[in-house]
Amino acid sequence: MRLARNVTGISKIILILLLLIAFIAGALFSYVYTMGYYAPSEFLIPDKPVFSIQSAEFSKHDTSFFDVTVVNPSYSQSDVNITRIEARTTDDNRIHVITSTVPQTPSPLLKGHSQTFRAYWNWANYTGIKLPYTDTPVEIRVFLQDGRGEIFELKKPLLNLILTELKFDQSISVNHFNVTVQNPVSSETYVNVTAFAIAGNTVPTDKVTPGLPYTLNPGDARVFQCYYNWTKFMNQNTTINVRTRQGYMSQGSLLLPKPVTLNITQIAFNATVTAQDFNVTVTNHVNSSTYVDIDRITVTVDQQTPVNVTQWTPYPSSRLDTNASVLLVCAWDWSTHTGKLVKITVYTSQGFIASKETQIP
Repeated sequence: MRLARNVTGISKIILILLLLIAFIAGALFSYVYTMGYYAPSEFLIPDKPVFSIQSAEFSKHDTSFFDVTVVNPSYSQSDVNITRIEARTTDDNRIHVITSTVPQTPSPLLKGHSQTFRAYWNWANYTGIKLPYTDTPVEIRVFLQDGRGEIFELKKPLLNLILTELKFDQSISVNHFNVTVQNPVSSETYVNVTAFAIAGNTVPTDKVTPGLPYTLNPGDARVFQCYYNWTKFMNQNTTINVRTRQGYMSQGSLLLPKPVTLNITQIAFNATVTAQDFNVTVTNHVNSSTYVDIDRITVTVDQQTPVNVTQWTPYPSSRLDTNASVLLVCAWDWSTHTGKLVKITVYTSQGFIASKETQIP
């Protein structure tokens, strides 16, 4: 009886082992069969050299370039020659061929090696400056000598520098204007404002308040006062530009106010009354865009250095409204200048000027 029980126990163990062996053998057979079907295509070695774009990156603090890393894998058939790098923007659907790279293209890339190219291309115009910002990526394209290429999609840093207000007030002064610049809170980096320009004319750095360069962090806004005479741009659609050290730019345009037309209609030297003063009549044209405030008068004799008239009296007032005139009685001894050519110039606090020449009797 004991022998029978032992034989029965051994038979069950053998059965379990046989089942386990059969399971492992079946699984191994299935694996070998499956790999035999798919492996030829999975591990097929390419018959041509291959390459790929490993990475690409825009620098948030310099918009003049981007970096792209290209790899020629070890299983490639041979070395390759990188001949061209391009950037395609979906904002304006343009293809920009990069003409300056480091290292310069064409450039060989050995099998099993990678190379990072610095591609010099100003992408500031595609950060929301001239075009509305979109989060659509830029296509970075790299080409081989045989024409084959790879594409890598790369998103631009978000920085939409904004000119929120342009203020030109001819009733205050035509010698300066105000620009409000904002770096939105959504921007990804700070900027250093470095320059302003009006109609393509750069405002000198020392003529901007607050001083430049000026740092604007995300969420910051600042009013800049630019000291520049904008008389010649009056009644014209004029563009204001702002630039930053990082290369980001912004611009705004507006129609500037109409000009002011001042005329000296009469200069009177009356020797029968006195040679110690003269009279000047000034008019402000009916179509002028603002009143003016007369604050200075000069006399120039025979192209000599102008002399300020230190004492003068306006009638009825030094404020000259549009379509109005004012009489200026000027104290100046002209008795030693009889018969000479004299130029009278009237200045206003707004920056407008009127001049007229006459001969002293």
